[in-house]
Amino acid sequence: SRFCLGRTSWRTGFEKKLQTHVAAPLKGLIAAFSAVPDPMLRYKQLLHFAEKLEPLSAEHHTPENKVEGCVSQVWVRGTLQGDGTVAFEAESDSQLTKGLAALLVRGLSGATPDAITALDPSFIEDLGLQQSLTPSRNNGFLNMLLKMQKIAQGLGEGGEGVDPNLPMSQKIEQLLRKEFEPSR
Repeated sequence: SRFCLGRTSWRTGFEKKLQTHVAAPLKGLIAAFSAVPDPMLRYKQLLHFAEKLEPLSAEHHTPENKVEGCVSQVWVRGTLQGDGTVAFEAESDSQLTKGLAALLVRGLSGATPDAITALDPSFIEDLGLQQSLTPSRNNGFLNMLLKMQKIAQGLGEGGEGVDPNLPMSQKIEQLLRKEFEPSR
């Protein structure tokens, strides 16, 4: 434990906050971004993330995958993996927004649906990006997170085999078909 003049240092308190409020894959990204004092360097890192993000197939650019409330066009898709974790994909028509989406894809992929849905959005402040982004971009970033949490919630509710991005009426229809399908 790190101490400074008999008191817990800011880093120890920060690390404790990360342990209790943030999904494990996101911790390193938050620590890395918060350690960079220059907002322009954080901005450049987002653009780098955008370049590295695997493109989301055009077939998944659907209304069900679209993130509402973003200035740019953003689509997010999540799938449940065999180990019970979620893998996310995303795409945007704006490089900066794509970088924000990539940060969330990197930070949340590999976490369980429960960890993702329990994530407190206050971690966004810890990234130190708010002063670099316009209010509409900050709002869009939050909307991306909320969309990913909604997808994770759908995946974690026992909707195996049902696309979490479908409208609720279609999800129910798929679940009912599976439940009442005659066994062969």
